[in-house]
Amino acid sequence: MFALNGCSKDIENIENKFTLEDVLSALESQELDLVSFGITGYPLKLDDVVPEVYSVEVPVEEEPYSPEFIHFYIFNSEKGRINGTKEFNKHMESAQFTTFPFLYEKGNVLIVYWSKTKDDPLFTKPIETALEQLK
Repeated sequence: MFALNGCSKDIENIENKFTLEDVLSALESQELDLVSFGITGYPLKLDDVVPEVYSVEVPVEEEPYSPEFIHFYIFNSEKGRINGTKEFNKHMESAQFTTFPFLYEKGNVLIVYWSKTKDDPLFTKPIETALEQLK
């Protein structure tokens, strides 16, 4: 019985373990122009995970070179992502914003999209569609 329990847990972890490449491919399939931005400043570390930071190009008709940013947190497990999300929300309780965070979660992945507008974020739909594609 113990071995069965352990196996089912391993299967659950494998099913929810996405890589950064999986997520980037799904987003690029939605025609988002993502550029690795490296680390600038002090990005928020969640559950011991430092995010990969990417800029996403805003269509020129919106604003000439004024990218928005996406932070990708790839945790070791879904539980890690849940803990990281709680930690993020706690940090944001007293934060003052010049950009607005929108959170998207799937399996072991937390995406934080920093939009310049609270009411009409440009990339919500492509991000949601991309995450639905991850299997």
